[in-house]
Amino acid sequence: MSEPKLHAEYDCDEAIAIFGRPAKARSLCNGQWVVLPGFVLGFVEVGEPPRSSHFGSGGVFRWVPDKLDRDVPPEIIGDRASGRSIRLFVRSSGRTKYLYVGELGPPCSHWSMNAAGDDRRLVEASFDLSSTLPSAIWDGLGGSRPGDLDHESVDAALGRLRGSTTVQERLEILRRVVEYWHGPIRPEDGIPEKELAGLDIPRPLRWWYQTAGRRPEIMSGQNFLKVPRDLSILDGKLLFYVENQGCHLWGTESSGDDPPVFGYSPDPWEPEGMRLSEHLILACLFEAIMLHSPYGASTSWLGESVLNAITEHVPPIAIGPWRWCGSTRFYAGNGAFMYTMDYGELSGEHGYSVWIGAKTEHPLQFLKPFINERWEYSVV
Repeated sequence: MSEPKLHAEYDCDEAIAIFGRPAKARSLCNGQWVVLPGFVLGFVEVGEPPRSSHFGSGGVFRWVPDKLDRDVPPEIIGDRASGRSIRLFVRSSGRTKYLYVGELGPPCSHWSMNAAGDDRRLVEASFDLSSTLPSAIWDGLGGSRPGDLDHESVDAALGRLRGSTTVQERLEILRRVVEYWHGPIRPEDGIPEKELAGLDIPRPLRWWYQTAGRRPEIMSGQNFLKVPRDLSILDGKLLFYVENQGCHLWGTESSGDDPPVFGYSPDPWEPEGMRLSEHLILACLFEAIMLHSPYGASTSWLGESVLNAITEHVPPIAIGPWRWCGSTRFYAGNGAFMYTMDYGELSGEHGYSVWIGAKTEHPLQFLKPFINERWEYSVV
């Protein structure tokens, strides 16, 4: 059997003939899937999430059935899927041919059910891609839309932190980072001052709420920046930011131009060694790396010598580390963004947990020589 060419276009009959005899093909789910001996081929039109099939990142494909149907073929989701190679061809609306994007890993399915629990319906099935989907091809399918790729201006903005800055300058650095990752901030993104009237909060928090307080995805998702109505006082500090499982809390003073940040984990408040505006910059970067990076890589253990080589490409940001997980430090450079957690020594080697992300695959090409089987995730 020959192999189709990655990222080449085929019509259905051409693709089926590569993998087997068309006479033995069974079409399922309105033609979206074709089953052959030893293979399952997907011919799927991609569109806007969450209602249409789409790519969740450069390494994940998410199939959304045309209809919420309990009778999903077991050759795709179920016991009979095992042992079959699943190959995916996709197209955007209005195209006639399908683009071959490679082999898929085993599906992870997501179901809905009624209150009685006796009516399960497939909502979505996620598959890992064996080959990273290039951002240019993804964009051509209508999905990537990386937007602002002016890495140099972001580097320049963050680089200003190495010198003396005012609180307003740090807030403008935060704005630049936000707009790089999330697009322009619009007037309607802010919470009107009348809704914040009477709220005793420090200047950077008030500025953030007024500027983009109605876009919670920027500062929340993995960890959580509290919305104004949920702010509270804990042991004399304003509790404003919470780790996703509540294991580490961040607080500050109830007023001030740019007060210091304190951490609570689980002992009483201790200084984090940064100002509130600096913490907000790191919170934005943390969510971007964890949740908004279509491309990236991670490993739970990386030796210090390898990390030092990586930081030659992605230098540290001039803000001290969070005390969360011992020491969580942030890095940025040339379109790549990273955080590390210092896990100390094990068997004589100092090690770190590492997450690195980017808006396209291009800033991460330097990383390929460092990636091996110890990296749990790699879409570069």
